[in-house]
Amino acid sequence: MELRQKIELKRLLVPELRQSLKILTLPLTDLKAITEEELNNNPLLEESQPKDNALKTAASKYNRLPSSGNRLQGPDLDFRISLLTKKTSLQDVLLRQLGMFANTDEELNIGQEIIGNIDENGYLKATLEEITHTLNLTPDKVEKTLKLIQQFDPPGVAGRTVSECLLIQLELANENDPLIRKIVESHLNDLAKKNYSYIAKALKEPLDKVEPLIKKILKLDPKPGRNYSAEETYRIIPDIIIDEKDEDWEVTVNNEDIPTLNINKDYLQMLKKSNIDSQTKEFLKNKLANAMELLRAISKRQRTLKKITEIIIETQTDAIKEGLAHLKPLTFKELAQKIDMHESTVCRAVMNKYVKIPSGIVALKDFFSSHIHDQNGQSVSSVHVKTLIKELIEQEDKKNPLSDLNISNVLLKEKNLNVSRRTVAKYREELKILSSIFRKIR
Repeated sequence: MELRQKIELKRLLVPELRQSLKILTLPLTDLKAITEEELNNNPLLEESQPKDNALKTAASKYNRLPSSGNRLQGPDLDFRISLLTKKTSLQDVLLRQLGMFANTDEELNIGQEIIGNIDENGYLKATLEEITHTLNLTPDKVEKTLKLIQQFDPPGVAGRTVSECLLIQLELANENDPLIRKIVESHLNDLAKKNYSYIAKALKEPLDKVEPLIKKILKLDPKPGRNYSAEETYRIIPDIIIDEKDEDWEVTVNNEDIPTLNINKDYLQMLKKSNIDSQTKEFLKNKLANAMELLRAISKRQRTLKKITEIIIETQTDAIKEGLAHLKPLTFKELAQKIDMHESTVCRAVMNKYVKIPSGIVALKDFFSSHIHDQNGQSVSSVHVKTLIKELIEQEDKKNPLSDLNISNVLLKEKNLNVSRRTVAKYREELKILSSIFRKIR
């Protein structure tokens, strides 16, 4: 046995920094919960009701152009809010898995086309012939990718019939009994009518052998996608409020219902007494440290959100006034450099936060957009491109809808934007819009 010394550098987060990052990440409702919990558990903290809430961030004003009178239109706003209040869609779940398991770009393109044609119950509504014709590929390649997607969660997804959907689930559960497959393939109608005796007779098997298999089938899910299609609305409380005041913007970090916290003076005086026993003193010291740590973290959260909002206002004035279709390119990294913060800190601050602008409530992250360059080398936001794609699809001939390649060509010809077919497909999926095959009215 030998002892050796080893010198190495490690980045360690001190407890105070961990608390600060945690508080920064929390949306308003969670911050309220953690503040109330600490208020109940820490005797060094007390709630006060001052005339002027010291924890509320002072309004910041910025000169801006005169209002054009334009607002985010009702349907457009409803569309954006619907994205905020929906559960993760089935297509989102499938595309995430496709990105993990597709081995080639071609397989990824085929998978995106297939997933775009899966309905809310999890069934593939386009035929393989239609998909093959759209992509101009051989049927065996499309069939191979379909088999891959049929291995994804939820079990049974991408089946073309109820029978195929249930057979996929049986295969994934390693149910290889040929008798149970025969029931699914040929006797689902009898199963629905509970004609179990007829099924046993048709299969020439005793009823007591068939009934356990029927019970297994009844436990399967004939609509595997339905758990992802149900909408779940919830109340959104904005963390930041941007108001119009005369010719200025007024920004407030929202602290609605957050208790105003102070250090309890009685316990603070007790801590200073010399006759206090060591155990009580150590307890009060720890509680004081926790209380100060929380107050500093809340204050830092507000300062950080305020700084981020200031840069957003400077960069995205048009988007705030006229709607998110007018976004300019802005990334977390660019904003972090402007306020001299780490990119990960900005990301933590932005995630799960909402901002109230004159036209409604939107996610703070929606003011950030990646860059796409036009033919002249000018930067255009990806959100703007998505808006153009949405508009093109809304105006298309439904009997002859635009394919992703058609949309790519139109964007290049009419808007001078070089967007690949693959990128168009990606944005279309993010907009929850089905592929051209499924949009076609026959």
